[in-house]
Amino acid sequence: MTMKPYLILIFLILINSCKTKKNDQQTLDFKYFQLKTPADWTIFKERGIDSYVGGLTNGKDSMWFDYGWYSAEISEDTSSKHLYGTDTINGLTGIIRIPKTDGQGSISLSIPHVNDKYKFYLGGYNIKGTETILKIFKSITFKESDTTKNSSLILAKFKSFPLVSGRFLYSANCASCHHSTIYLTGPPLEDIFKVRNSDWVYQFLTNRKLLLADSRHKVKVKKAGDLKCLEFPGMTKEDVEQILSYIKVR
Repeated sequence: MTMKPYLILIFLILINSCKTKKNDQQTLDFKYFQLKTPADWTIFKERGIDSYVGGLTNGKDSMWFDYGWYSAEISEDTSSKHLYGTDTINGLTGIIRIPKTDGQGSISLSIPHVNDKYKFYLGGYNIKGTETILKIFKSITFKESDTTKNSSLILAKFKSFPLVSGRFLYSANCASCHHSTIYLTGPPLEDIFKVRNSDWVYQFLTNRKLLLADSRHKVKVKKAGDLKCLEFPGMTKEDVEQILSYIKVR
């Protein structure tokens, strides 16, 4: 029994459709890192002095990257045009800024610690399709990357506070006793944040009596002796999230 011509045509159309879907994404290799983009994006090169720089474009929109010791970081912006968030990009902590209105403002990613030496920045302006750009950000891999650590990035994660707020809150309330990685009067904040989430930290800072039954907290209290961390009853949940975000990228 032979296949009818119109069935063959439908079969060929389906095969071609599958190929098109598979080829809709591509991997661009920038030597030190790779990322995935829609098929119409291409690489362009720039000449850098202290950093490896360049970019990618689809002919309409462009993004530039900077990878090196002195690479740019996301600048502080006191306007109301942007939202901010931190996220895990294949095992590396990144700071992301997106426009509140799609295509109107900066959209950028900063990874302050790719390794002990180098930082990474990638971003552009007035690019429509925020979710597409976020997928590009999430696809970036370096040799230091861990692709098993790459959570879903959703717009709900982004907040309207500028990053400077986290630095200010840390300096005003925490820095006199705590460093992010070194034991000072109090323990390193990075160690605490590895085992406790923002809800726990918020309770600790604002209403510590809720943690009296917490076994880890009991051990810390006993070890600290007469030293007691101050409470900040006026601190908001958003304040705590800003401090956590800042500590993650210091």
